[in-house]
Amino acid sequence: MKKERIAFVLPGTPFRPSGGCKIVFQYANRLVKKGYHVSILFLCDLSLSNKGFPEWIRRLICTGIVVVYPLGMELNPLVKKKTIFTLCDNKVKDGNYIIATSYRTASPVYRLSEEKGKKIYFIQGYENWTCSDKEVQQTYCWMKNVVIARWLQKIVDSCSGTRSIYISNCIDTKKFGIDIPIKERDAFSIAALYHKAEHKGFRYTWKAIMMIKERYPDIKVRLFGLPKRPSWLPKWVNYTENANYRQLRKLYNHTAIFICSSIDEGYGLTGAESMACGCALVSTAYKGVFEYAVHNENALLSPVKDVNTMVTNIVQLISDKDLRIKLAVAGRKTIEQRSWEKAVVKFEKEVLHKED
Repeated sequence: MKKERIAFVLPGTPFRPSGGCKIVFQYANRLVKKGYHVSILFLCDLSLSNKGFPEWIRRLICTGIVVVYPLGMELNPLVKKKTIFTLCDNKVKDGNYIIATSYRTASPVYRLSEEKGKKIYFIQGYENWTCSDKEVQQTYCWMKNVVIARWLQKIVDSCSGTRSIYISNCIDTKKFGIDIPIKERDAFSIAALYHKAEHKGFRYTWKAIMMIKERYPDIKVRLFGLPKRPSWLPKWVNYTENANYRQLRKLYNHTAIFICSSIDEGYGLTGAESMACGCALVSTAYKGVFEYAVHNENALLSPVKDVNTMVTNIVQLISDKDLRIKLAVAGRKTIEQRSWEKAVVKFEKEVLHKED
């Protein structure tokens, strides 16, 4: 029996993979182990276009990055990678399934011929950051939709008029686990993701950190992110650039309280990763966090942009060790219930092999 061919289409280069890219890599790794021919097409039409490079140099750099990266992600060598600068029929091999993974890849995937495979749209967020709501919603009407959150499913289904397939994101608990017992962690250790995008809400995280620093001068703060260390960041903040999962696991394990101030996000991988590693989560109540967080059960949540309530929650966990331990233990159990094996089986059964 001939193996089926699956192609994921990602926007840009994998030099610094986002959370959404990492989820695609996880599916690719697991599907290739199950015998599929899996490839990842990196659509680099806009990558490095603002750097002023001659076109041939830009293409050479993008191609080289795709060959080398993603570092630290342990992408199975059987997963084929290809750089594409225009997504069209003569650049894509015929296959069984081709999967758009973002707003920017949805339209070019939809325009491909049927020979390229059954068209699927893997939706990980409501991507109205660079375009209008109408433009985003239009993409939900073209292909078979897969969503990673219940709140996304409601929006997508109301626009498309058809039922999307819901498969929640998972955390690899072999990669993200507890090395330092929760009870032994320093309550005065906090961590957060640094991100420049407005919808990630880092400026509210930073306001909260500064308020906590004023109250507890000896607080230990660890930040991580894709960009280089910001020049304005004080020396007392430990910063890790473009961390791989081993670095993240170590960071989370040296942290008692993880902070997330997202405004609008499909899921929020870092919050879930921190819970898998035994952190007590303090987060804003953005839509995606409800996929795994419940206030006062496995996390403390506050209204979006409400810095004062977030600080109150952080202070509560610093001063109440029993509550912090209780939430952290419950958070780990929550993440353990999410199985990648079950997710991939559902992906095979309902996304690939179920007829529309």
